[in-house]
Amino acid sequence: MILRDIIIRNSRRYPDKLAFTSADIKYTFAQFNNRVNKVVNALAHLGVNKGDRIAVLAGDCPFYPEIWWAAAKSGIVMVPLIRTLIGEDLIYIINNSQPNTLFYGDNYSELVNSIRPQLETVHNFIDGAKSYENLISSQPPEEPKTELNEDDLFCITYTGGTTGLPKGVMLTHKNILANALGQILENRMSHEDILLTIYPYCHAGFIYSTFPPFYIGATVVGTEKFDAETILKTIETNKVTIFYSSTDLLAPIITCPHIDRYNLSSLRRIIYAGAPIPVEILKRGLKHFGKIFAQSYGLSECFVLTYLLPEEYAVDAPLEKMKRLGSCGREAINTKVKVVNESGEDVAPGEVGEIIGRGDEVMKGYWRMPEATSQAIKNGYIYTGDMATVDEAGYIYMTGRKKDMIITGGKTIFPREIEEVIYRHPCVSEAAVIGMPSKELGESVKAFVVSKKKKSATAEEIIKFCRQNLVDYAVPQSVEFVNQLPRNPMGKVLRRVLREEYSEQKKQD
Repeated sequence: MILRDIIIRNSRRYPDKLAFTSADIKYTFAQFNNRVNKVVNALAHLGVNKGDRIAVLAGDCPFYPEIWWAAAKSGIVMVPLIRTLIGEDLIYIINNSQPNTLFYGDNYSELVNSIRPQLETVHNFIDGAKSYENLISSQPPEEPKTELNEDDLFCITYTGGTTGLPKGVMLTHKNILANALGQILENRMSHEDILLTIYPYCHAGFIYSTFPPFYIGATVVGTEKFDAETILKTIETNKVTIFYSSTDLLAPIITCPHIDRYNLSSLRRIIYAGAPIPVEILKRGLKHFGKIFAQSYGLSECFVLTYLLPEEYAVDAPLEKMKRLGSCGREAINTKVKVVNESGEDVAPGEVGEIIGRGDEVMKGYWRMPEATSQAIKNGYIYTGDMATVDEAGYIYMTGRKKDMIITGGKTIFPREIEEVIYRHPCVSEAAVIGMPSKELGESVKAFVVSKKKKSATAEEIIKFCRQNLVDYAVPQSVEFVNQLPRNPMGKVLRRVLREEYSEQKKQD
């Protein structure tokens, strides 16, 4: 089976069932399949064929999902461009991926026109929704005849480039199918489910969260706004049964002061991806929603490596089981996951090592970066850069990213360990910890705190609280209160930005 079989089968088995809805857009499986075919045929008319790259720079506009599936049907390689990209990074990614066609939203016309002379390979520019509709309107909805196999390249998604140039993650049809099957099994999905995803269409998370429900003919609901109230209203209105979120966006939903206004009884599972939610916030979520949470841990290079399933969320249980709330679970179906030391040997329970994993979801490699690929994939295992411990039962406890590790006075500490404690303070809404250069200690621990509404604490009170709950070297030397933490489009806290902004502030002082 290959990806295009999914949408063809759905159009045959569930032609009149709602396939995708977002804002004012509603398509049945038959309608969606026909529109996707028109896109493929329009691209072929432009001379775009299997193996060619097409790039998309747009917000969550209606044509984005259609282009994803056009790539799945035609063997054309999709290159989604993060919508916040500007300047040199945008030019680099487009030129590095070498697309011959660029689709872009109406509000990106000025940006694209400003960089157009620097785009080396693009000769088809499709500007906005109107041009898109004009392009496909005259095309027939006939099925494409291109020969495809599971090892064909499906998309290239670019990493953030926080430690150098952005890297293009090459994902094959096989990678996407493996992810879909694993999620269907782990989450017991049915074609009767209605799934809400908060992932932007340009994000790898959109593939992660929409291809599994499409695989079984379930309905997908998208959203163009990512605030808590909009998401809660969308769940209520569409009677959503499964909700996909990121860790960082789920926390504001759980703590939303108006959550009780919404009827969320249709929900049977909340799947969140990323690092574990701070335990104190997770307890609030369990109290409100019950044991319907499932955490998946993975990365752009390999989707899902571990799962913590609803039955494993124990609050009123022996300490050994309750502490698993702070884990990211155990290895997922059809994956092999280990935590290893620098020699590649399995660490003993309690020892810190790097998470590595293998399986059919692991990327083909980095686009045009063989050296980076060989550093990331060794003996079939993807080296994640995430540090963790593991217990006797195989539960993995993330401690942080290698690059975020703080070494202070010769001692090693990870931000997450400190943040977990700060979150327990009754006046704290959000917290982030970084290491700052220090002549005396090598690095000093600095905490950034967002206070809860109508509650406040002093820096001294936060430090005192940490001193009561942490070893001496992990206690922050300073605390700074901020209105909000810098985040990427998916809500992940950008510690790099905190370090840069604080360093600049120190220079000015």
